[in-house]
Amino acid sequence: MPILSAQQYSEIFPLNTAINLTADLRPSCTAKDIFANVSKPMKERFFDFEAWRNRIFERHSNLAHMLSTGYFLAEKFNDLAEANKRLKAADKVLTIGNFKYGHINLSCSDDELIEIAEQKARYCELKISKHGYQLSIYKLLSEYLTSFDIQPPELNTPYCSYLAADSLRGVLNRFADPIFWRRKLRKIQAFTVEQLARDLRLVHKKASPYVSNYSIRKRRERKRKSAELMSNLFAVPDGANPFDEFETLQSIIERSHTSGKQQAAELMVRIRGFEELADMHGHRGEFYTLSAPSRYHSVHYTGIPNSKYDFLSPIDTQEYFNNIWKRARALFSKQNIRPYGFRVVEPHHDGCPHWHMLLFMEKGDAIQVRTIMKKLCTEDSPNEFRTSSTRFKAIRINKNKGSAAGYIAKYITKAITGNNIDKVVCPQAGEINIPTADAAESSSTWAYQFTLRRFQQIGGPSVTLWRELRRLGQGDTGKCEVANAMNTTLDTVSKYALEKVRHAADSSDWKAFCLAMGGVQVKRKEQTLRIHYQIPDIVDRITGEISRSESKSPYFATKYGDQPANRILGVAWDAVVVITRRGTTQILTETDLKAQRKIMCGVSEQIQGWHDDGRLFAPSQEDMQFLESCAIEDYQNMCLFMDYEALASNVSSDEVAPLDLCH
Repeated sequence: MPILSAQQYSEIFPLNTAINLTADLRPSCTAKDIFANVSKPMKERFFDFEAWRNRIFERHSNLAHMLSTGYFLAEKFNDLAEANKRLKAADKVLTIGNFKYGHINLSCSDDELIEIAEQKARYCELKISKHGYQLSIYKLLSEYLTSFDIQPPELNTPYCSYLAADSLRGVLNRFADPIFWRRKLRKIQAFTVEQLARDLRLVHKKASPYVSNYSIRKRRERKRKSAELMSNLFAVPDGANPFDEFETLQSIIERSHTSGKQQAAELMVRIRGFEELADMHGHRGEFYTLSAPSRYHSVHYTGIPNSKYDFLSPIDTQEYFNNIWKRARALFSKQNIRPYGFRVVEPHHDGCPHWHMLLFMEKGDAIQVRTIMKKLCTEDSPNEFRTSSTRFKAIRINKNKGSAAGYIAKYITKAITGNNIDKVVCPQAGEINIPTADAAESSSTWAYQFTLRRFQQIGGPSVTLWRELRRLGQGDTGKCEVANAMNTTLDTVSKYALEKVRHAADSSDWKAFCLAMGGVQVKRKEQTLRIHYQIPDIVDRITGEISRSESKSPYFATKYGDQPANRILGVAWDAVVVITRRGTTQILTETDLKAQRKIMCGVSEQIQGWHDDGRLFAPSQEDMQFLESCAIEDYQNMCLFMDYEALASNVSSDEVAPLDLCH
């Protein structure tokens, strides 16, 4: 029988590992410690801390190894009192709720979390069924959700003020939906567990870079289950032959713009297009790196805990950078400076974010942009760094050394796929001993756990519009004048403008697309095209994409009964609307397809039987015209009667048989 490694044993038996790791951690017996213990209250003097921490490990058995490791490190770098303090805080943060409504243990497994979500939704459902859709119930259940750190949806009326009752019904139905609870609790659990790992100093260069091992394993399992489910679901267009071959949802996901390779390719196309525009206009490229103050970092590059750490999350750090960039843009606007480019958010080895910015601007503006950015990045805690490059590092892009896209390409690759790079380097901790593919997975998991947007375009036209135009396809069927479903009359200039934008998007030419849209810094309302949103029922009527009940026509409703948000219909230019969302698709399992194929085979056999015994042959057109001429309409009884005298010898009957038009 093979012997388990220490890591395998800790994954299979986390509770035993935790108890064994902390078994020898007891208060020291020096005279100073004995005196300090005697001076404590009687309740604390004889408190059994070993049994107490083991109870916490047992209560959070799934995270026992994480908690015990953090406890051990706290005792190592501080003392046992600090370790107990950290463990108590961890136990508190992993338990949400209150005495009135109960508690939820965030260290539970995903299956347990799903069961908890069903229980909470059932509680809300019973309250609603007992008291009805009342504002008082909304207030009561909002308090219930808030006790579990869930922000309840607000009541709103998207289209008409008299729809407030529908809005209330929709919000309360969400409260009673297990899926709603599941999503909220999963998000809270992901954030809490990962931030706890950072607070316990378990995420760093020498342990688990970027993100904890627990989060990586859990997300791998979630992705595996998702891929398994999506591989059994097929996208079947309406009216399609069930005997055809259909794509699985997993294959559609893999080739979408959110998949790794496709996402990296699209980003590089857009960056290259910005660089080509900058070369055409003679603009200058600058590459900036922004780092956060020390209080946002949990661990030094050596792996030693940072004493200045304020237990701030990556979301707090992201807010810090967003505030800097907001102030910078305001100062740029006052001086008529309009840079454009890209921003990439990347984790340090300890999970603290930092920014990389690739900006293009007029040559005369570069010095002023550097001055403003440097001032804003260094004004917080200026005494804790020796040089300003610790917080703000600026590099002028030299075309002789490489393209602008090359400066940022490695950060995009490292964050998405990990391909084509030899080693992983952190600006704070230097080289990290981790495979590039694992670094990309860890970076992606880190962004997922904290819901951070890693890539952001600065300036330029809407990438959503770019993607919508690429949906139109190639050739004549993709031309805008053909796709103009509103039948608006287009003059020659309009056709030229629309086709120019479409062709640039379809040929993946971001530079031409920006120029056709009016430039990189043109306001959205002044751009050539814009995304056209419409309320769902109008989208459905135009495209045939009927996806909701028409019981409340003309306003369709969500599955919760309230008004849905606007959906993308296509792209618009003045009075012209180009439809990009056409047709409907069913999502069927392999079992559904097999059932449809059996039905089609049965129908085919039945028709063949009718053909063989002669029942399939229909009357000729002349026969049908003759029969119609013999029909007598009775409008009062809504019936048809046959004129048997006209039929003469062809038909004989003792009574007149009515044909009920209603059936």
